[in-house]
Amino acid sequence: MDLYKNGMPLSHIQQMLGHESMTTTSGFYAFATIETLANSMAAANKEESLKGRKWNNKEILKKIYSL
Repeated sequence: MDLYKNGMPLSHIQQMLGHESMTTTSGFYAFATIETLANSMAAANKEESLKGRKWNNKEILKKIYSL
């Protein structure tokens, strides 16, 4: 997931892992996290900083991920 989050294309990850089907790779690696959703929204809204966002607090993230 770190490779995908840092911009590596899924096709490269597919080849690296030896998956025959992109469906296999995307099923495990191409899902949205709170961080990726927030980054996408910030980019769409041309926000320069995500600092101070409540979702970025590690304690709040633990609670969200435990749901």
